[in-house]
Amino acid sequence: MNTDRMPSVCKAAFKEWAAICRALAQGRQRVILRKGGIVEPGGHFDLAHWEFLLMPTFLHQSPESLVPEARDLLVDIDVDRPREGTVAFRHRARVISAIRIESLEGLARFRGDHVWADHVVAERFHRWRNELHVLEVQVSALSEPLVLPWQESFGGCKSWVDL
Repeated sequence: MNTDRMPSVCKAAFKEWAAICRALAQGRQRVILRKGGIVEPGGHFDLAHWEFLLMPTFLHQSPESLVPEARDLLVDIDVDRPREGTVAFRHRARVISAIRIESLEGLARFRGDHVWADHVVAERFHRWRNELHVLEVQVSALSEPLVLPWQESFGGCKSWVDL
C-alpha cells in the first residue's frame, strides 16, 4: 500500500459511523464514546493510538440512533461514501484526554458533547460490562482526501485499522 501521502503520525485509522465523523468534523461533537468491537480481544477497547485518521463507516447508523437535532447529519450521507473498492480519509483526530466511565450517571455530564441518542449510549454502556471509554478529541481536515484501496483487514467490528 502506498502511504506516501499519509500524514506522518497517522499510521492507524479509527472506525466510526459516517454521521459521527461528520459531527466531529463540524464541531458538533467533541468526544467519542467507545466500548470495543466484537472482534477486539474480550470486546474491550484499547486506546492504541493517540492520533489517527477517521474512517467513516456506513453500517448500523440510523436516525433513531442520533438525538433529533442531529439527524440532519444523515441527510445525503451517501455522498461521503467512497467509490467501491476504496476507503477515503478526510479528517485526522488527536486525543486530548481519555477516561473510562463506570457508571451510566457519570456519562450524563457528556450528553451535550456528542450526538448519540440516550438509548444508544445506555446500550453501549451495558454491553458486556458496565463501562465506556470517553475520548475527548480535536479533529482537523486533511489538506486533501487520502483514498486507499480497500483491504480485507479493514473490515469487521473493530475500532482500529492499521494502515
